[in-house]
Amino acid sequence: MKELQEQMAVITVIKQENLNDGLIGQKAIYIQGQSEGISIPWIKAKLEELVQISLSAGSLKVTSIINQDKPEQKVTVMIEPCLLPEELVILGGGHIAKPLAKVAKLLGFKVVVLDDRPGFASKERFPDADQLFTMPFDRIHEVLELGARSHVVIVTQGHRHDWVCMQQVLKFPFAYLGVIGSKRKIALTKEKMMAEGFDPSKINNIYMPIGIDIGAETPEEIAISIAAELIKVRYGGKAASLSGNNNLAAKSPDQSTDAQFDLIQKAANLAKHETPAAVATIYRTEGSTPRKAGSRMIIKDDGTIYGTIGGGKGEAMVCEEAKKIIESERPGIFQVDMNADMLDELGMICGGSITVFIEPVKSFAGAFKEGRLE
Repeated sequence: MKELQEQMAVITVIKQENLNDGLIGQKAIYIQGQSEGISIPWIKAKLEELVQISLSAGSLKVTSIINQDKPEQKVTVMIEPCLLPEELVILGGGHIAKPLAKVAKLLGFKVVVLDDRPGFASKERFPDADQLFTMPFDRIHEVLELGARSHVVIVTQGHRHDWVCMQQVLKFPFAYLGVIGSKRKIALTKEKMMAEGFDPSKINNIYMPIGIDIGAETPEEIAISIAAELIKVRYGGKAASLSGNNNLAAKSPDQSTDAQFDLIQKAANLAKHETPAAVATIYRTEGSTPRKAGSRMIIKDDGTIYGTIGGGKGEAMVCEEAKKIIESERPGIFQVDMNADMLDELGMICGGSITVFIEPVKSFAGAFKEGRLE
């Protein structure tokens, strides 16, 4: 599978009103300020603004676009951001870094390890790491470009190195910065950062000491404690951090992860080989549901399924509807209401519903004609 190298959004027309064109199911791919696949000017003109909103929120967005010259004409589009994977940058390749890299990979992070000591950032030591660098810590800006999906853990072999790393990292935006150390060391470090004029809001958002308060002592336990804090930051959990930094706003888990991108890529490849299949994407949920908007699955005509939209009877009903879509080659919208039987099967307390857009897999062919996903 090809990795996602840059943020993009997939736009799909799911409804149309007072238009002769068969727009339902048409797609556009948006990358680096350009969209391809939908050529109608009044639709295309609005897409960039809507895509930026969706990318900023990191979540699927469904909205209507009206033709200002002919207000009776309207389309509804589903905009799904495919975000770059979250990355964990571990500065220091010592005894805590080894188990942390393993756990972070299990959590879906792209793992980067950097150390200034030869042999400490090696493939033998970190077989799960995606990138390894051996270089002085004061040069990390030469190889790293941190951003809103970057998580940084500083676990170097000494206080001096920690300070150099923090000076570098604080120049960038980041989602998380955690630093290991004693309370005395951390108090001194904060005083030094304030004296050197670093933004107080950034300083207060550093997790020092690092990790969730689980009484961890061994390197492996500390790695689990750090990983738990990364999960907390990802979803806005309430577990107590050792740093006392427990006031982050809750975040919604976005479904546009590597797994979802892989399914989009899979759909494009099936379309390329003209394999009969359909793609079902949840675009709206109400109440309690096992999966949220953005969840997707592919259903082949032989019954093979890739991905999930929640399992159980609801998913089985979508699969049956998908077979009709495969035969007719016409996309459609399907709603599943969670009745008492379904709730009992799924172990859910309160009911809900999912609304799913189901389309023939061939819809993915035109939007990706340049082979970006092949």
